[in-house]
Amino acid sequence: MAGSYRGQPRQESGAPKPLRTAGQDGTVIVVLVATEEELPGARASLRQLGLTAPEVVAPSDTRRLLLSPVIDESRGAQVVTRLRSEGRLAVLRPAGGPQLGAWTRHTRPVLVGDRLAVCFAWSEHDRRGLANLVEIDPNGGFGTGDHPSTRLLLEALASGITGGERVLDVGCGSGVLGLCALRLGASNMVGVDIETQAIDATRRNAALNGFERRVQATRTTLDGIEGAFDVVLANIGRAGIVELAPQLLARVSPNGWLGVSGMAPAQCSLVAALLRPLQVVERRMCDDWPALVLAHRPFGHQPQSPKFAALPSSVKC
Repeated sequence: MAGSYRGQPRQESGAPKPLRTAGQDGTVIVVLVATEEELPGARASLRQLGLTAPEVVAPSDTRRLLLSPVIDESRGAQVVTRLRSEGRLAVLRPAGGPQLGAWTRHTRPVLVGDRLAVCFAWSEHDRRGLANLVEIDPNGGFGTGDHPSTRLLLEALASGITGGERVLDVGCGSGVLGLCALRLGASNMVGVDIETQAIDATRRNAALNGFERRVQATRTTLDGIEGAFDVVLANIGRAGIVELAPQLLARVSPNGWLGVSGMAPAQCSLVAALLRPLQVVERRMCDDWPALVLAHRPFGHQPQSPKFAALPSSVKC
């Protein structure tokens, strides 16, 4: 391998160091995601497409990445499309130069305190030892963990999940919020979205993390979802919250909580008013993006209070 990745992860404390690169003689690199058991079949798939002798890196104890240089970028894109059509997870990345530097920065694990981490499945950064790691492949579903509106709700989950919760993720996108809730100890998750790509992404990412039996992803409207949930998440912006406010309220259990984000700071009062009788128990801010956590009554008066009950009502990232 030639050279090494540079730069610091998103959080300095306990941050993983990136692995070295490969295939600097190629215009682009095909990155094929596999496990140790899947390596023979993955190599065979690459050989059938005319790629030989891929380099294998191990960014974690279970994840394996096969890196194959391709001189022609259009050919590389064809290879990735073919591999994905076969049900394999593959992406194309730069082989070197400034573009590789940007790629490296973009694919760093997102650390949420010391309790949660989110990372692209095809990232070459070392992620051994990260707590409650969730690997994702967005591929058409919004949500990688690094956007402030997503990160704020991840922070609420890291503080508020105590174990055994039933979670509803409205506008699930890639499924990252609900999957992180499961990794933190929630029992099951229902994800709803109007986009077929988002439903496919959520199901794919559930399987990627071993949660396929605990996830239901559907395009069913909220009116078609039965029962109440301990945690309801809605990173859907002001317009979505306005439209769905009655259904969101109906889905929150008596001792549950609702986390909303995606609106502007000036819209928080309107959103809070629409979601009454729920009360705002916490407001978070990150890069001018707010998130609200609401519940039927102050958490201190509930039999089972989420961990963020003791935090100040306004928290900045």
